[in-house]
This record gives sequence, structure tokens and C-alpha cells, in this order.
Amino acid sequence: MVGAAIVVDGRLLAARRTEPPALAGGWELPGGKVDPGETPEQACVREVREELGCQIEVGRLLEGRQRLTEDLVLQVYTCRLVDGEPDPRLLEHDALRWLGPEELEEVRWLSADEPFLGQLREIIAAGAPLPGGNVGGAVRIGQTVRRPTGPWSASVHALLDHLAARRLDAVPRVLGTDARGREVLTYLPGEVVYTPEQPMADAQLQSLVRWLRRYHEAVADFRPPPGAQWRFGGGQPADGQVICHHDVAWYNVVFAAGEVAGVIDWDVAGPGVPLDDLAFLAWNDVPLVWMADDAARRLRLMAEAYGGIDAVQLLRHVPVRIERSRRIISAGAEADHPGMRRLASTGVLDKIDRGLTELRRQLPRLEEQLR
Repeated sequence: MVGAAIVVDGRLLAARRTEPPALAGGWELPGGKVDPGETPEQACVREVREELGCQIEVGRLLEGRQRLTEDLVLQVYTCRLVDGEPDPRLLEHDALRWLGPEELEEVRWLSADEPFLGQLREIIAAGAPLPGGNVGGAVRIGQTVRRPTGPWSASVHALLDHLAARRLDAVPRVLGTDARGREVLTYLPGEVVYTPEQPMADAQLQSLVRWLRRYHEAVADFRPPPGAQWRFGGGQPADGQVICHHDVAWYNVVFAAGEVAGVIDWDVAGPGVPLDDLAFLAWNDVPLVWMADDAARRLRLMAEAYGGIDAVQLLRHVPVRIERSRRIISAGAEADHPGMRRLASTGVLDKIDRGLTELRRQLPRLEEQLR
């Protein structure tokens, strides 16, 4: 006998039996007997296709075997759905559920599958690594995101709670912490639209800048809790400052229907001036780091979408903001911070240096164009 532990986005598929009467109503891993001439892996694929109408890829064999009868022994394999396959269907069961690690005990499992739940809980709790961001560590489990916490997390959670109270769109909500001590946030679906060959379109850039304006307005009256800590320093914002996101760029933004649907990775938030966020966005998404041919036009679009700022003022703040990023990355790597060390290993410091050199060379020309 084989069982297929189908895992997608940190959730395990459970199916409810309808027969025989002694097992009806119990929940199981789909699977069945190995036919003559089949390997256990082939039997997994066939049984899932017959029971759920979808195609799977078989992964590794879980430890242990469960004896069912004198002649039958159950072994379980991890599996994943083949990309592009239809969702599992009710062909031989009367209900299906995708269960996260906190939900495994919500169903009545058949006794044959229970011995494997401990291993499966650890597998799904690891989650599915998420793309985006520069430091890593975020995973998806169902409709939640799990991230490592640090001394700054309480301050970031207070910030996100404030934004939720202000009903700001495109911001994850804090749901608590899980058994591994990770923060649990809502998952924001959408699409990353940028590629090195094709930066985000003008309309998407303007949508993101308009969101930044809404964010700065929503955060203007936020007062961090006493003793607030932020990842890269600072406590309470000084006069003229707000709590900035500090990492709004294409890799931390998802879009839906051309509009901003999610802004993620808030762990480097901290005090700053609103221009800090705009300058960082200009560096990455005009993009000034590559000195786009139409940089002046895109800077003007940003200033117009935000309102109340001058494009030359924005341009002049970019090197100030990016030099700060370089210092943070360099100091973090030297201090052996895992995330900063990993980021520095990508060659980002050399990239920043080359980009800043070219930006300073082009500043007089860009300022003249903006005037």
C-alpha cells in the first residue's frame, strides 16, 4: 500500500473516505494498493490520478512503515502537483481539505495515516520559500506568510496594526506567531512585474508612488511604542520624520490589474523622511541604478504622482539615500549578519558603487533636463 502526501504552499491535502462503512467519514492520504509490475512510486501516480483526477510528481519516502494486515504494509511518499494540472477533484471521496501545520488535528485521521503526521507536520511547517526580497527567510503556508522575528518585530507589528486601523490598502496584517516563533502575516497575492529587461511600466510606477503618498499620510500620526527598536537603528521619529518602509522597490511589490496589490517585507522599516522612500524607489525603478535613457521623464512622473515635491529635489536625495544603504549592507556583512552577508555576496556593493559613480556624472545633465 502507498499513500501520497501531496503538499502545496505549506499545506497537506486530506481526503475523506466514503467506503467501506467502517472507514467512512475518516480522513486519509490518497493512495491504495501497488499493482503487480508497478513500483510504489508508479502506484502513487496512478492512485492519485484515479482518485483525484490530477497528475503528481513523487518525492521522497517518509520514514517508517505501518502494518495494516499480515500481507499489507503502508508506506507514504511526499508528492507535489505537476505545474498546470487542474485542482484535485472529488472522484472517490466526498470532501477534500488543505491543512496547514496548525490544522492537522482538525480532522479525524484514519489510524493507518496517524503515525506519519509528525513528519508531515514538520514538512509543511517549513513552508514554500517565497521569491522577492533581498534577505530571504519568508515562506508561504496557505494564505499566510511566516518570517523570522527579531528585536525589531514588535515595533514593525505596531506599525502594521496602525496601518490596518487606518485601512491602508496593500499591507499585510499581523496574525500572531507560530510554533516555530515566526511571525504570521496575511499572504498578499499578485504578480511581480519587473524584469531586468523590462522595468515596470509608467502606469505601474505611478500607482506605486501614489500608494507611497497614501502610506506616508497614514503613518504621519503613528507613534512607536516606548522603547521601540528598528532593525537598523532609531527609536522615535524626529521632527519632519515618519516611519519609512525603507525598501519599497520592485522586488517587494506585487501588482494586480496594473495596480499595487501588496507591499511586503517590512522588517527594515524605521525613522526617516518621506524622500528616503521615494529616492530608494527612484534608484531601483526609474531605474537610476542602470541610468535609464528616460530617467528624467520617469523622475518627473514620480514627482507628479506623489505631489508636493520637486523632481530635482528627489534626484538630489537619491545618492544620499543609497549611500546610507551601502553603509548598512557593508556594516552588516562585516558584523556577520546572515542576511547582509548573503546580500553582499551577490555583488550588490560593487553594483551600488558603479551606479553612484555614473549617477553623479550624469547629475548636471539630469538636473538641466528636469528644469
